[in-house]
Parts: sequence; structure tokens; C-alpha cells
Amino acid sequence: MYLDYAATTPVHPSVLETMLVVMGQEFGNPSSVHQFGRKARYILDSAKATLATSIGAKENEIIITSGGSESNNLAIFGVINQLSQRAGKHIITTQIEHASVQEPMSYLEAEGFEVTYLATKKDGTICLEELQQAIRPDTVLLSTMMVNNETGVIMPIKEMSALIRKQNPAIIFHTDAVQAYETQTIDVTELGIDLLSTSAHKISGPKGVGFLFKRQGCKIESLVKGGEQEENKRAGTENIAGIAGFASAVKIMKNPENDVISQIQSLRDTFLRGIAGQVAFEINGDNANKAPHILNIWFPGIPSNLLIPHLDLAGVAISAGSACSSGSVKSSHVLVSMFGPESPRNTESIRVSFGPDLTITDIESATKILVKTISKIQDLLQKEVSI
Repeated sequence: MYLDYAATTPVHPSVLETMLVVMGQEFGNPSSVHQFGRKARYILDSAKATLATSIGAKENEIIITSGGSESNNLAIFGVINQLSQRAGKHIITTQIEHASVQEPMSYLEAEGFEVTYLATKKDGTICLEELQQAIRPDTVLLSTMMVNNETGVIMPIKEMSALIRKQNPAIIFHTDAVQAYETQTIDVTELGIDLLSTSAHKISGPKGVGFLFKRQGCKIESLVKGGEQEENKRAGTENIAGIAGFASAVKIMKNPENDVISQIQSLRDTFLRGIAGQVAFEINGDNANKAPHILNIWFPGIPSNLLIPHLDLAGVAISAGSACSSGSVKSSHVLVSMFGPESPRNTESIRVSFGPDLTITDIESATKILVKTISKIQDLLQKEVSI
């Protein structure tokens, strides 16, 4: 049973059908002027219109990428690379970002930029007062995720935007919305965002495609040279089948009849009822405003590097955090930021994440397996102590 939807999602059957039709029939290059190219261009433009509408943007503000990591890199390096010599060299981010933001920041520090990493409170949220104090006249970029990929905690994006607009309106504001796109209402104008990253494979779309929203007037430099595609911001022939699949997934996600958010909330509530009173646990970030599809749970005394493989053998797939860690199970930098480096939560917590194609019966079965597995591990650990 798959309960790791924050890592990736199964492709929806309708999305797969759309992609197969496009791959089989519409093979033209959208940059070609003949009829085959024009048909591919129509699919591309129609998909972009769907993607733009989903966040309240304009079609020409959508740059197709290979996914969230490329979108984050394009946002960060794209802004920095076009700065003049006289521009500032200060950047603000947080301690809990995805590796595709963390690693570019480390690279830029080595290149002479100063990066302020905002700490988190124990509930996983950012202190706005700390952000206010961090903003300087030479700050050029603020990059923070909208929903944390390990805890599901929602960041105060609108309030953060208001702060920087008041103190230094020249700051470019980028948000990684990869984990927010499915369950949060996003309007880029209302939120005051300049750049926003998404990825198709988090919403039952295909891997290898995403987009970067770039507000009109916001300047970035292309990282991939060699063509005029994507408003000259990302060279290369577009993946038309993947893009069509992405747009199909967005239409399914945004269809009110599907009621994705209520479905996921029901699954989450069922999971918590299933373990309540059966095992000792605490929810990491419990008091924060959270997206419904991610639960980060501490099981005291149960190492996650034991629980995850035992659950896998029992047929339940979960994780300890981000999937971008070479398959390793190690201390979570997110939980370290929340609770400190010595907290047992860092190595005794798991992430359970849900998707709309799961059923209540699935979740009830999973919780029974989880309770039984924890009891088994407790017995094993007790035997080791007695030996």
C-alpha cells in the first residue's frame, strides 16, 4: 500500500490516455511552421493556458521546465545571473527548504553571496519578526516554500510578501509551491509572488515536467541556451506529451466534482483515528496551519530506520522525509530546525502522505499494519535490551 504521495504520485489513467494519444499522433515540433508543428503548438499553448489559469497568471508567464528542481534552480540562478555589478549580494531563505533550493544557496555562498537562513519555530512555521529583521537594502531575493514537503506546514506567503514590499520592494520573491499546488488555492497576484515553482508528478501527472511562473517584468536569465523556446528562458524542444499530461492532471485536480481536498482530509482523519489509543505518537507541527496530505509523526522510541523497512516488508510504503536523499534514512534537517539537533524526533519520525485515489479501507488496513509493526519492533528492541 502506497502512502508516500509527497514523494511522487501514480499517474491518473486519464492523464496516461492523453499522453499516449499525443505521443502517437501529435509528434510535431511546436517550433515548426508546417501543420504538424502548428498542431503541437496548439497543444502547448492550450496546456499553458490551463496551467496559467490554475494560479491566476497569464499564459506568457508560464515557463515549462523538467520539474520542481529545475524550476527552483531557474528561479534562483536566473535572478542572480541577471543582476548588475551594483546590485546587492544578500539573499534570504529558510532552514527547511528542499535540496533544490538549499544547494543553490550553498553554491552562491561560495561565490560571495551572503545568505540568511530563517529558523523555524517548534510548530514548523517561520517567525515574521525574524524575516522583518533580516530584510536589508542589499537584499535581492527571498526564496521560501509554500508548504513544507516533510511536515505539511503552510508558510505565511502573503504576509511575507507584504513585509518585503513594505521594506524593500526591489526584492524578488520566489516560492516553491510543489507541495502546495494540489491542496492550496493559489493566486499569484493576491499572494504577491514574482516566481513560483510546480511539478506535475506531485498531482498525478507525469515525471519530468513542471513549470516556473515568472511575473511579467521580473527579469531572469536562461540557464539553458540554444533556442528561443519558452519566451527565451528555457531552450530546447518542449515535451509536448508530458505537458499535455500535466494540463490533464491540473484539470482533474481543479474539477470541483472530484473534491480532492475533502477526500484527502477524510483519509488523514481516518489514519489518525486508526492509531489513536493504539500507539504513543505526536504530530510534528501539530499546532500549525497544515496541508491535509502530509502527516509527520513521531513514534517515541521507534527508530524510523527500523520502522520504514519493516512496514515495507509488511506491504506499506512510507518515508522519513524528502525523497531527494539518495534513498537514505537520516536525520531530517526540517525536524532539526524545529526541535534542535539532539531531539529524538529527528530519527524517530516518519512522513505519511495521502492521495485522492486511496480509499478509507486502504487507510484502515494500513493503520492496523502500522500498529502491529510498531508492537513487533518494540518487542525486538526489548529483547535486545534484556540480552
